[in-house]
Amino acid sequence: MIKHHQLDDMEVTSFHTAKKGNWCSGDAYYISSDDDYVICAVADGLGSGEEAMEASSAVIRCIEEHEDESVEELMARCNNVLLNTRGAVLTIIKLDIPSKEIVYSNIGNIGCIFYPPSGKLVRPIPSRGYMSGRRQKFKSQRIQYEKGTTFILYSDGLRFDPVFHAFMNGMPSTEKAMQQVIDSMTDQSDDTTILIGKVAPEN
Repeated sequence: MIKHHQLDDMEVTSFHTAKKGNWCSGDAYYISSDDDYVICAVADGLGSGEEAMEASSAVIRCIEEHEDESVEELMARCNNVLLNTRGAVLTIIKLDIPSKEIVYSNIGNIGCIFYPPSGKLVRPIPSRGYMSGRRQKFKSQRIQYEKGTTFILYSDGLRFDPVFHAFMNGMPSTEKAMQQVIDSMTDQSDDTTILIGKVAPEN
């Protein structure tokens, strides 16, 4: 299912679908904004089916309840709620509007690429592993952003094709870029979640 989210400082188009033959998805996502930030997250419960859905949903509920906290605090909270669950992988990006920075934190195989309008793509360094409630430290990266910067955030149900870079660079809209990505997909053997976003350009 494709959904468009028009925010004051960003537009985001989401695509979310369950593994072929499953009634539910083990993936979940969250998009929200306030005066000073925009937050996007994708979580993927380990495996598939109801237990995976319960794990990823617990993560998203936690983010929704505490979205005003720092990305590092959110990662720690999400890890805590996954105790006695199957576990999950997670990426959070938070657009800090006053500082013009994107704060990125990750654990596991949720892909993320940024495309500044005036330069080379930025692929943050992911962290191996997953969240399960056990104690661990979470790192964050800060990336300066420009107006018009675009990004793609995706679970491992999407097999990233280098042709997608062309869809993301100079895209007319996040909706069109999403449709191009979906039309290029050939494999639906896993739950798939994709967020494509664009920081609002200068007026």
